[in-house]
Amino acid sequence: MFTFDVLRDAVRECTSYDLAVLTNDDVDEYVLVDPYGDVDGDPFYELSDVEDFIRNNSQVDEYLYEVAA
Repeated sequence: MFTFDVLRDAVRECTSYDLAVLTNDDVDEYVLVDPYGDVDGDPFYELSDVEDFIRNNSQVDEYLYEVAA
């Protein structure tokens, strides 16, 4: 499993999006932010769910594969 920083780097390097963490009522929510600063889609509550979602992008998948090597 990757850290938040690694996942964020992958998203930023391979897409026009950013990955942000929001803390609400002591619960971390991970959200994808589009180039206009708007949250895109529903929040994720686990980094493993973020990883599963962003790996659908082949460039992100390759980036994470290289980082893990």
